[in-house]
Amino acid sequence: MLKIGIFVLFAAISISHSEVITFDFTLDTDDIQVSQWMNDDVISIPGGVVPFEDGNPSLQGIPYTFLLPQGSSITDVTVDVHTRVTLDGKYDITPVNNLIFSRPFASADRSSVYLSNTPFPSSPVERSECGNRTGFRLGSFTLVPFSYNPLEGELSVITSATVTVECSADPEVQDIALTSRQINTAAAGLQNIVDNPSRIADYAPAVRAATDGDPVWVAIGLASFETILQPLVDHRNQYTGDSEYVTVEWIEANYTGWDTQEKIRNYLKDQFYSHSLVYALMVGDYGPTTRISWLQTTGGSPETLLNVVDHYYMDLDGTWDYDGDHQYCESNDALNYYTDLYVGRFCSNIESYIETMVNKTLSYETASPAGSWQKTALLIGAGLWPPNYWGSFVCEAIDDFIPGDWTVEKLYETSGGHPNNQIDLINAGCSFVAPQGHGYAYGISWYYEPSTHIISTSNYNQLVNLDRLAVFHSMSCTTGKLTVTSIAERLHFSPLGGAVAVMFNSSYGWGTPPSMGPSEWLEVHFAEQLFTNQIYEIGVAQAFAKDALWAMTGVPLTGWCIQENNLLGDPALIFVSGQTGIEGGQVESPMQPALGTPFPNPFSGSCSISYDIPVSGMTSITVFDLSGRVVRSIYSGSLPVGTGNVVFDGSDSSGNPLPPGCYPVVLNGPSGTASTMMVVAR
Repeated sequence: MLKIGIFVLFAAISISHSEVITFDFTLDTDDIQVSQWMNDDVISIPGGVVPFEDGNPSLQGIPYTFLLPQGSSITDVTVDVHTRVTLDGKYDITPVNNLIFSRPFASADRSSVYLSNTPFPSSPVERSECGNRTGFRLGSFTLVPFSYNPLEGELSVITSATVTVECSADPEVQDIALTSRQINTAAAGLQNIVDNPSRIADYAPAVRAATDGDPVWVAIGLASFETILQPLVDHRNQYTGDSEYVTVEWIEANYTGWDTQEKIRNYLKDQFYSHSLVYALMVGDYGPTTRISWLQTTGGSPETLLNVVDHYYMDLDGTWDYDGDHQYCESNDALNYYTDLYVGRFCSNIESYIETMVNKTLSYETASPAGSWQKTALLIGAGLWPPNYWGSFVCEAIDDFIPGDWTVEKLYETSGGHPNNQIDLINAGCSFVAPQGHGYAYGISWYYEPSTHIISTSNYNQLVNLDRLAVFHSMSCTTGKLTVTSIAERLHFSPLGGAVAVMFNSSYGWGTPPSMGPSEWLEVHFAEQLFTNQIYEIGVAQAFAKDALWAMTGVPLTGWCIQENNLLGDPALIFVSGQTGIEGGQVESPMQPALGTPFPNPFSGSCSISYDIPVSGMTSITVFDLSGRVVRSIYSGSLPVGTGNVVFDGSDSSGNPLPPGCYPVVLNGPSGTASTMMVVAR
């Protein structure tokens, strides 16, 4: 995020763990933009965010985040104003509107601030926060340069000031020692978030030696899933570091806690603080491995999250139940939110689905074909609150971070309608897909008829991109609701294609029109981490996107958005355009198998399907229906290198003729997968 006129100096003072950070703040009035929103004034500055609650004037500030000495906290932030300018004219500043995307626009009631002559805000420093990020100590605050007198309509702005941040030893903060792997992974992302990255080496936690055999990566699930996960464990052992499958049953027998989830978290804390753990993959659907959040919003109509929050396993500070009521993740549970571990989930208890997710991960990292699809992004922006606010706004902000040598497909809705070729584009090959619109548990929608489904249970099974899987990220409401079989889960475990990783919301997405809200900022931060900062491990990029969101100190509902946006996928997964090597090893991509278009197609009776096998070995060719259910196994056995064909007689496994319709055909072989679409005619 752009900072305005910042020059940082450091002056150490004599007390251990203490420091004074001083910097000069400058703002050119030419950089202040004034626009209109529903007959109100909107004031914007580069890098600005709105750190105020509903109904207050939506003035922007600049967030700052600094590395602090180990064991310290911010004790004071002072602003010595050198020049302040009163802007010409009278202003009626629009109030903050925190809105759920899936609900109609409703303007917030103006707070009592608008009825007062008292300048708002009362101080240019809006809140300060401190927290721990993998042993690093961070301190944040937001500097609001504006002062607004609502009754007079007068607006002034600080154009130059000296800011002093004092920090000193905090007895409640303990110094910790971590392994080089843990520290270095965190340092790589922190340099893009903090305003004093030159201090990373100075303020890093102490280094302790890693013990041979300590896992860097673990998968945690029921004992019955262990055999299915073993190929992925073997893969991680080869390319990521020492890896293990740890059963829920073993954790329950060897760790204490109120319930299974707390025992799992205590195991993770032990492995992180005392051993070498960096990544954790949770395996299982809603049940003993999923923590439900009781976080509640404030305001006149409070909402409770009440869905799965895997960030409970990512931020290991405290218990996430400070008040001891066993309703976890509440705002009064002393939450910190900065990440310690990188966590993802394979969200199913159905063994065939888990096997599919394992195979997708392995194939994606070892057999993804070369081609332009690796650098193709699809940005989809639907109407949010037409005619004034559209999903294309956040898509354009995402596009700012996508490299210039990428192909960026844009499908944007306007009051005149919307395109509807997203399925074709994904099947043609996109490595990154960001669908932004109104959502529900089973899909994301366009605002206007006809054909309102962008990605939903009605069309996701038309995705046959198994050899060119996408990473999905969205701000849409409840599309990642894990207490039901949501569209996020279906995209991830579909045997026909879809996604290798999905990051959707388990509850409501939040916006603050006319400015971007916290859910939109999370989208933008993820794009920045992945594309600009080139943090290619998906779980690490997602974690730093959340860290960057939390560092926007004072912005309402950031904690909610951090909790609800879960990663479905292996957190150590390497994004396809960054697959140049894993932990010093090289992941080779052998030639891919191919399936030809059935002939004839459409057909009635029987058809012939050609194939090309580049690596000999056990191969299966299977027909599915559009729900992902196996209809017929055409071939299962060893095939030699070369071309050939199979004949399909048009019947299911019971010998009954298939009903007319579309049927995906998938080949799985030793060098990867291939797919084609078959059409049965009447």
